[in-house]
Amino acid sequence: MNTMHIDVAIIGAGTAGLSARAEVAKVTDSYRVFDPGPLGTTCARTGCMPSKAFVQSAHDYHRRAAFAALGLEGAKDVRANGASVLARTRGLRDDFSAGAVAGMEKWSDTHLVRHAAAFTQDGTIRAGDQVFQPHAPVIATGTRPVVPDGWHGMLGDRLLTTETCFDMAKLPRRVGVIGLGPVGLELGQAMARLGVEVTGFDPSATFGGISDPALQACLEASIGREMRIVQATADPSLATDGSVTLTWDGGEITVDHVLVAMGRVPNTPSLKLGRIGLTMRDDGHPALPSGQLNISGTSIYFAGDVSVGPALLHEAADEGRVAGFYAARKQDATFSRRVPLGMVFTDPQIASVGATLDDLEKDDADVAIGSSSFASAGRTRLARGSGGMIVIYADKATARLRGAAIIAPKAEHIAHLLAFAICSHADLKDLLRMPYYHPAHEEVLRQALRATLAVCAVDSEPLEQTRCRDTPVDASTRTKPQQTPKDKTYAIDT
Repeated sequence: MNTMHIDVAIIGAGTAGLSARAEVAKVTDSYRVFDPGPLGTTCARTGCMPSKAFVQSAHDYHRRAAFAALGLEGAKDVRANGASVLARTRGLRDDFSAGAVAGMEKWSDTHLVRHAAAFTQDGTIRAGDQVFQPHAPVIATGTRPVVPDGWHGMLGDRLLTTETCFDMAKLPRRVGVIGLGPVGLELGQAMARLGVEVTGFDPSATFGGISDPALQACLEASIGREMRIVQATADPSLATDGSVTLTWDGGEITVDHVLVAMGRVPNTPSLKLGRIGLTMRDDGHPALPSGQLNISGTSIYFAGDVSVGPALLHEAADEGRVAGFYAARKQDATFSRRVPLGMVFTDPQIASVGATLDDLEKDDADVAIGSSSFASAGRTRLARGSGGMIVIYADKATARLRGAAIIAPKAEHIAHLLAFAICSHADLKDLLRMPYYHPAHEEVLRQALRATLAVCAVDSEPLEQTRCRDTPVDASTRTKPQQTPKDKTYAIDT
């Protein structure tokens, strides 16, 4: 069997793999992309895009509850057709996936190998009946949902994951969600808003990716109004009538389907990496040096969710470009990550920017912490919307912004603004010099910045202190200062 020698082998045609290919193609035409399909990227097929389409329908339908307060009549006649919501979600999903595939047309006939790739003992890659010898493999095989052993066989089509839930013909009456991370919260709340009876399970005292205790209490109160939350591990069993019984220490319920949202694991076992001497970590990810995408001393690169960075699309695209850039040049793929930025598209939205409270406590940093509430903010009241809270973290000695945790309407926009500020090494005084329009959610951000600055060990000009005050139209929530664990300074705007 003939062996084809190539410069770069890109294993996986998802976001990271396609980003890597774009960089490799600038340097060499001697490459192949390996993917048995389905094509279209995880984001477009089963991740970001279909979930947000589904969530959008749920949030828009839920909005009818505010119509009476807005003087709008007829909301009682609005109905959610679950089958139609799912069908339209699939329509958008298929359109986004087709767009990703269409973007491959210029090179797929000549450079795409539609077979699964696996390494052999001599370091070549076998794909179907072809053998390739790459100088630099880029592994971008992505991840798959975690499902405990035996659950698929026991529950059959009663078990749902992000890869199957949008293919349901109609929404079930009762669903148990196992795992309340971002995916579990988004889909659980969306189903609840569309009329499904939802019970969510998570043994952790924190969920939604939020570690700050003040935010966690706010989140639990908000989401808990719409779906039942059980802090426990649930064990499923199939009942004789085809339903699923979920049992935990202290309770038992019956549901029609179980949505498993317990995280994801890398798609690396089929690659047979052990044949080329690579040992993966216990979690299936590679043991990579900090700030590097290739294993030291090798030309084997990892990118995207299979790597060790955050499993987010913008991170996967970054890693793919970096890995492709260096793989084509056979150099170590070293780089600096962007400021951490994460979102959960619940209502209110959840966002984390920069350093988390856990990060800062591990570093034993001297941190000033301030917050403000969206509950009585002018824009929230005008929109008859949900409340929320923003917490700001800054260096106490310098007032330099370090991070933020947010639960708020449209938190995605405030989060981006703060991420840009951290990138610019801004301090709180810099941010308070910026304009804040009225009425806007950013006015609550100003209150939180002001509260944080008040407990920093820096001086402020009297005029600047005056200019950063609220407008005469006062819609703020007045609360007394509190203290966080480990005696961190924590203030709420007053």
